[in-house]
Amino acid sequence: MHASPRSGSTYFFQVLRRDESLMCFNESLSDAFGYWGKKGTAQFAQFKERRKLDLNHGFLERDDFFEIVEAWDAVMHLYPRAPSFQDYLPPNGVLPTPLRAYLTGLLDFARAHDKRPALCEIHSRGRAGALRGAFGGFHIAQYRDPLSQFGSFFRPLAEAGEWGFLVFPLKELGISGRHPLYSIVPKEWRVPVLAWPVNDHARRWATTAQYNAIVAAPQADTLEKLFRWHLFSWVLSNLAAVSYSDFTLDIDKAHDDTDYRQSVIDAILSGCGVAADFGDITKFSRYFEFESFDATALCDQVEAVVRTALQDGRLENAVHSLGMQPPTVPVARGAELLLTKIRESLSAMQASADRVHIGAADWRDIAEKRRMIWFNPLAREMARRVYPLTAPLVRAARRAGVLH
Repeated sequence: MHASPRSGSTYFFQVLRRDESLMCFNESLSDAFGYWGKKGTAQFAQFKERRKLDLNHGFLERDDFFEIVEAWDAVMHLYPRAPSFQDYLPPNGVLPTPLRAYLTGLLDFARAHDKRPALCEIHSRGRAGALRGAFGGFHIAQYRDPLSQFGSFFRPLAEAGEWGFLVFPLKELGISGRHPLYSIVPKEWRVPVLAWPVNDHARRWATTAQYNAIVAAPQADTLEKLFRWHLFSWVLSNLAAVSYSDFTLDIDKAHDDTDYRQSVIDAILSGCGVAADFGDITKFSRYFEFESFDATALCDQVEAVVRTALQDGRLENAVHSLGMQPPTVPVARGAELLLTKIRESLSAMQASADRVHIGAADWRDIAEKRRMIWFNPLAREMARRVYPLTAPLVRAARRAGVLH
């Protein structure tokens, strides 16, 4: 299953997980596992302690990393460094050998326990073609109303100082920014392409901090940039997944339309033999209206860019480069599906009575209140330089139980 953050992916993972024949691994392509030690060590226990059930995911019957914890000792020696965004758009449509070996280890672990494996990912949309070529299987591309999803990115920042969701599109578009799929974005609207070296954790941290700083700029036009980047990420990454999947799941429609929900249930049963139960599906509309930009105008801009890239063949060529085999869904059809969803999203927002208004002063207050020391370039560069010296000491202290 190929999705993105705040798109209902954890809910759908839970739906699949209920089937006793499956072993579902949620977000196995996560950089977070690089901090895990072996099961039973203090380092591993401290990580698990920090992994309390998320209040946003109260429907979970057990922690969403439960299955990965179970498999960890069998696959930890295969875990590649920084898999989240490294080769997110695989060169020549081929899954890198280390990542393939790690995922093979997870699949083999499930089969050794007489389970069919299911990978439920938020870092796989750009890899859908390469994953299909490497492992076959039944692929589902899941997406959500993009304007409501942007609201779900914004809300954790406003309420709890969580920058990560708003930064996610910058990483997708920037770290793989030289790929033809993301270079479709006009130069004046592109995310800066920053280094993401697999063997340099300090540099990767500094890149994340720099992207955070871009997002945290208090100027009013920052929100316009963020919304446009979100839309480009939403269309292009979802298109990469839709094009190489067997089925597309509109999670909003699964809630709103009982006939569509039944067609989803039928498709999943036919495609992978799972009787999916959506009886507890819930929908949260998170519409924010921002004073500093016109959402309709920005949607028009993104749609015009995508249609131009379709007409001149760039979009087709870019998507075809993501897999060794042809797409399962024609690129033009996939693009039309997603552009239609954007139009439906605009209509739903305009009809909503629960829109939250954010003025320019509101944004400035939020950005300044939630600023971090690392947003200062001098502090960030100093931290990057001392990281190789201090990180081993911090890790040793944590293992000894001195730091928590």
